[in-house]
Amino acid sequence: MNHKLVSGWRWVQQLRKPPHRFWQQTIEDGEVEIRLQQPVILVILIGLVILYIFMPIKVVVICLVTLLGITASGYGWVRSLAGHVHATRKLRYAAMQVGDELEENICVQNTGWLPALWIGIKDHSDFPVYSIGVIRALDASSKAEWRVNLICKQRGVFSLGPWEWVSGDPFGLFAVRRCYAKAQKMVVYPPLAVLPDEFLPRGKQVGDTRPLNQPWVSDSVQVSQTRPYQPGDPLRRIHWRTTARHQNPYVKVFDPEAASRIWLIPDLDPDVHTKNQSEDWQDSSEETMILLLSALASQLIHEHRAVGLFAGVDPPGIVLPQRGPAFLWTILAELAPLHTTQPVNLAETLASIRNFISARDLVIVVTPSMQSDWMFSLAQITHRFAEREAWAFLLDPTSFGMEGNPTAAQEQAAAMGISTRIVQRGDIQPQLGGMGILRRWEYLTLGTGKVVVRNRPRLAEDLEAIEVGKWV
Repeated sequence: MNHKLVSGWRWVQQLRKPPHRFWQQTIEDGEVEIRLQQPVILVILIGLVILYIFMPIKVVVICLVTLLGITASGYGWVRSLAGHVHATRKLRYAAMQVGDELEENICVQNTGWLPALWIGIKDHSDFPVYSIGVIRALDASSKAEWRVNLICKQRGVFSLGPWEWVSGDPFGLFAVRRCYAKAQKMVVYPPLAVLPDEFLPRGKQVGDTRPLNQPWVSDSVQVSQTRPYQPGDPLRRIHWRTTARHQNPYVKVFDPEAASRIWLIPDLDPDVHTKNQSEDWQDSSEETMILLLSALASQLIHEHRAVGLFAGVDPPGIVLPQRGPAFLWTILAELAPLHTTQPVNLAETLASIRNFISARDLVIVVTPSMQSDWMFSLAQITHRFAEREAWAFLLDPTSFGMEGNPTAAQEQAAAMGISTRIVQRGDIQPQLGGMGILRRWEYLTLGTGKVVVRNRPRLAEDLEAIEVGKWV
């Protein structure tokens, strides 16, 4: 009995305070609730009941019965909608890179015998300029389907959902809300670019940039090429496919295990970057930095280099250097959500990576900062080893509407043994379809007048076959 009193008191407390929950139920993928939109109706009903007790006249009875009937009808209407209206959203075509088209199928079905005079869908997805929000009407025992699509113009890690639909009774007394809490993660990778040869770093040691001409004493796992067999080569190194093709024995040539690793380090300090609020935000220093880093990772991995990433965020984004084309997806997935929102300057970031740098690692920094503190930090962590150098790409602040002297900063960095390249706004242009052809709806009209599909977006199931890698 006490438990029922406590539950009743909680129900009264919920009803008194906004959003005035009248009924609520938690289900597997979310919750459904009914809210009282006009709490004053209860005050009027209570007043009519009290008035009827002391003055049981015909007018009071008519008003009380009419108001009770309207309230009960409104509540019964929304209870019917809560149990018979079902909505689904299905990702049909997914976006993998900037420029791809995203498409979803939305379906709302009413299996009850009462119509939904209006149904409003609210979308809480964080995709930029994308929402499935709409208001529709639905007859009894009917279904409505439509598609929503978007060409993705911004990199990042986004979510589709959570979302909900709301409806109400014809009298505006009650509202029913059905919430779907499940959200689907979506990674839109940054675009790639083709860099000039002078932008690509070359280490001082021969072993850093090209394989040896003879098999290494200790086998590595990276095979870069093959060469004709010579007396003394171990038979286990014979490459049988090449041998069969040339009708002469060929052996595998391994990259030396001593080849250096490369660390890419972005400067995410918001104080040195331009703000991404203007219409040309895609040409901001932040987006240019991410585009340069993704292009460096792509071309260095293509050259069989071991590439890693260290992002000064909280917690730090660390991708240990590895080789192989499949590893590029791991680096791009780490670059996708990075934004200049961390109040950590580059000097502190370089101090954090000190314990990860080995004697043969090459450190590449991308920054628009002309300050000297990060140069000292970079020189300290790289020049403690003999014959080791560091690289820095200086984003010319004047080309991005900021103040600074990149020439003086370049000379100062050179005095500390840091090789630099100055990058101006517009020097690096994104390569459309750098990860393959852009996937959008494209149609072709044949000479007979028939229209056929020339290109379609990427099916959501296709993304399951892509190995993105693990977040380190």
